[in-house]
This record gives sequence, C-alpha cells and structure tokens, in this order.
Amino acid sequence: MKFCLIYNKNSAGGRKSKFIKKIYDEIKINYEIDLFETTSIIEASEIIKNINKNNYKRLILAGGDGSVSFAINELIKNDIKFEDDFAIGYIPAGTANILQAELGMTKNIKKIAKTLTSNNLSKTNLVKINDRYFVLMAGIGWDAQIVQSIDAKIKKILGKVIFGLKGFEKFLLMNNDKIKVSIDNEEILADWILCSNSRYYAGHHKITDTNIFEEKFTTYIFKDLKRMKLLYYIYLIIRYGNLEKSTSVITKNISELKMDGLNKQIPIQIDGDNFGSSNKITITSSNKKINLLKAA
Repeated sequence: MKFCLIYNKNSAGGRKSKFIKKIYDEIKINYEIDLFETTSIIEASEIIKNINKNNYKRLILAGGDGSVSFAINELIKNDIKFEDDFAIGYIPAGTANILQAELGMTKNIKKIAKTLTSNNLSKTNLVKINDRYFVLMAGIGWDAQIVQSIDAKIKKILGKVIFGLKGFEKFLLMNNDKIKVSIDNEEILADWILCSNSRYYAGHHKITDTNIFEEKFTTYIFKDLKRMKLLYYIYLIIRYGNLEKSTSVITKNISELKMDGLNKQIPIQIDGDNFGSSNKITITSSNKKINLLKAA
C-alpha cells in the first residue's frame, strides 16, 4: 500500500512540522510513503491530480480542517476515480482541528500512525454548497465575517487566540445584514445561518447530535442575532451541546435550503476557511461520499 502525505506548511509553525515528520518516519518503517511540503494550493492541486497515476491508496493531509476540505473538492473537481479501499487520512496540525474530534484521534504519534495505516475507514457524508462541498460545516453571515477578517500570517502565529480576538471584535461591532432563507416552502429573514454536518463547532464544542458519517446535516437559523442572545447561545452550547432550547433559533434537519442576500453579498465560510461571498447560496445533501480513516 502506497501513501501520499501532503503537508500544508501555511497551516502550522515549526513545532507542528516536526510533529508531522515524526508521523511520516513512523509510517515509513513499514510502508512506502511520499512526503510533499506545499506552500500554495496550486502545488497541492497538482499532486492531487496525479493520485491515481502514482497508485496511491492513502492520501494523508496534514494541516487544518480546510486542508482536507480542499483536497476532497480537488478530487471531485478533477473527477478522480479511485478504488473502494482508497481513503483519506488526517494529521491534525491546524488551528481548530474539529475533524480530529470527529475521527476520534489523539495527538499521540504512534496512535495517529496506527490509524493512518489501518483499514478502519468509513464513508463520510458530503454536503454541497453552490459548486463546492463541505465535510464539517458552512457558516453564512456572522461567523464567516470573523473567518474573513483573519490574516493568515497572524493566524499562523496566534492560532486559536486570533479567533477569540476577532470574535470579540465582531461581537462589539455586531452589524448583520438580513438574509432571506427559503426552506420547507417557507421564507425566513435571518442574520446568520449555520449548517453543521459535524457534531462539533468552534473547536471541540458539541453543537449537534449528528456526525460526518450520517446522511443528514443540521441547520440553525438565527433570526435576530443580538449580543445578549449570542451569549445565551454560547451558554446553551456549553450546557446542552445544542441550541434547541432557544426560541429565536430555528433548528432544521432538511436536505435543501436556499439563501438570498437581498442585493448584498453574503460572507461564507466552509470548514473554517474563507469561501468568499455570494448573493445566492444553495445548500443541499449530495450523493458524494469519500472514505476517511477513523481512530483504530
């Protein structure tokens, strides 16, 4: 079995680079593995295009959650065909590492290597947003403003701290444009929409009862996002692990919703990365699936 390990050097500093190389060395003892250190999406894209040509059975991504999301979208975009035993492995070396929690992984080098060389794989549910797919979540509105305001170089230095600082800034200067949400033959004006395919959000905080291997996603529609209400939502997440007790948040488990920015561009984040802005957004369940390696 041949492995391809792509390390996104922009996702982490020197300490994580050593961590990744130790895992590489652990796998190399018994398996053929190629290590690629990339600094741009162009480099990573070229490697992924040649996955089949080089007969890789395992594509391992080291970086943040967005690195895995990017790779999956590249595989789909290039219509890469792979056998049933092909799988993606993940080395948590980003900021939030929500996927680490979803896959039940630790930071132990030997345990990660054991997972990456195992056959403990499951097909993940992918959700489509316009012409892309996400594994974990899509945020439309408030949290996307935070993601889009963060400088990548500062993020690399400060890590999770920069999310807290920018989140507090957006909390103090809260200014939300209304978004028209069309769902279940109903139209709702909202300030923020969060579609979660993952059990976790903003780190390892439980927010839904679903997970990335179930064929459903949960949508939270925040009708009237104010400072005090946001604090209440944070309390509910910490206390109950969901937002179902809030009367100002609509919770839906549906297969499609459409959003209209009412002549304004809506900021979007998918899997914690900037997805730009759009006036029209459609999120739907998809029949696209891909194998992910889970903790053995």
